Amino acid sequence: MPVWYERVRPLVEAGALQIIGIVQEQHPDRAQLYQQWKGLDFPILWDPFGLSGVEAVPDLTAVDEHGVIRIARPAPKLFETQFMEGFMGRSFEASEGEPVPATFFQVNASARLRGDLSTEDRARRAMARLMLAGPTARTIDGEVDALASAAVEGQPRDRFRAGVGLRMRFDGPQARAADLQRSIDAWFSALMASPNQYIWRRRIQQWGPALDKPYAFYDWVGVARADIQARGERPVRLLASLSGAERAQSSRAVPVLRSGAVEPDPEDRITLDSGRLVRLEHAVALNTAVVGPRIRVPRGSLRLHVVLRPRQGATWPVDADPPVLWLEPGEGWLLASSLVPFQAPGVGGEGRPLIADLELSTPLRMLAPPDPSAPPPAATATLRGYVLYSVCEADGTCVFRRQELEAVVRFPDPRRGDSPADEAQGDEAHGDEAQRGETQRGEAQRDETQRGETQPDKAQADGGDGESQKGGADR
Repeated sequence: MPVWYERVRPLVEAGALQIIGIVQEQHPDRAQLYQQWKGLDFPILWDPFGLSGVEAVPDLTAVDEHGVIRIARPAPKLFETQFMEGFMGRSFEASEGEPVPATFFQVNASARLRGDLSTEDRARRAMARLMLAGPTARTIDGEVDALASAAVEGQPRDRFRAGVGLRMRFDGPQARAADLQRSIDAWFSALMASPNQYIWRRRIQQWGPALDKPYAFYDWVGVARADIQARGERPVRLLASLSGAERAQSSRAVPVLRSGAVEPDPEDRITLDSGRLVRLEHAVALNTAVVGPRIRVPRGSLRLHVVLRPRQGATWPVDADPPVLWLEPGEGWLLASSLVPFQAPGVGGEGRPLIADLELSTPLRMLAPPDPSAPPPAATATLRGYVLYSVCEADGTCVFRRQELEAVVRFPDPRRGDSPADEAQGDEAHGDEAQRGETQRGEAQRDETQRGETQPDKAQADGGDGESQKGGADR
């Protein structure tokens, strides 16, 4: 974008051309940071729900002085001849005939007054409110529910929009344990129905495996912040932290296990947290190449996201080591390391969720089109592991705890066109209550008191019970 903008900037400064941008980003603040970095001084509108109907970008439309579209999507290689000469280099006469009626985004006013809005109208109102208020609003549960209801019997675009709403709630203070997985599943379901929708595919790839990425999505953020600060400006603050998947470079190689990772708690000696202090969430983003009539990459290629979200009153000790994830994926899975650190909370981030994500893949192989007579491959796989973390309670007491992880991967069947969401048996599969129930059952199988008495040397250093005062849990 900066290349062609520099080419037309003199026309803008002369008043001969006006530019309006539209971005389909999930997070508008990232587009604002890019705009600040590159000095793009034209207005940029935010269209996370795809209301503009654009299926691929860049999509440039040239509108003349009479409001008539003269060029739609000029070829980049023909920009000089099509746009600069064929559009900016000439004047246009007013078109004859009646103008084409505009399409309005509105809610039926009389139905709104009666309180009997249709499912479609409720979804439209929900999108408007979410775009105006954002995920930090006091409550957006009603809006997210309205979009989810519209997606049940709606078009693929309704499923995509439901995913956008779920992801918005995940980024805000009202996040539910299943929101991230449900958002990915909704996008995947939409893409399965419309596999040529470029933007929907990119939305999944943003959080998907490197084997599926066309490029790194946000590797420019660090450079942008440094350049902006060097100019004496304050960079636009990002609402949601970048995940490893969003910074990862595109790759065509399967992960290779690095030696040297040592399991941190092989004897299960660290006291279990039943979810009282920290909520453990997880989500799986599959490779989008399973969409369509042919599987072109390993069906096990995915990105696993694990989130640790402090409960009310709990905080991260900023002087402690970041939490770690230990993963035991099972036979046939490939990963670079079984030990993965989480993001550090940093000063001021004591109450924010921490994220770790990693790439997993089965051995690379090319598959022929599915044989209708062959038995279907396994529909699910389970990834198991645990997380270790230091966390402080509301009274200032800090503890070192463990939570078990069990992530079920659901593979679509390309012969039927099923999506991961179609295979799921309800939201409880990834829900808060289900996760808490699993950790409580695991906790019941262990004698917490006995393990506390046999806590390793770290317990002896803080009084023998695995606890310390706030700021001292530096394990």
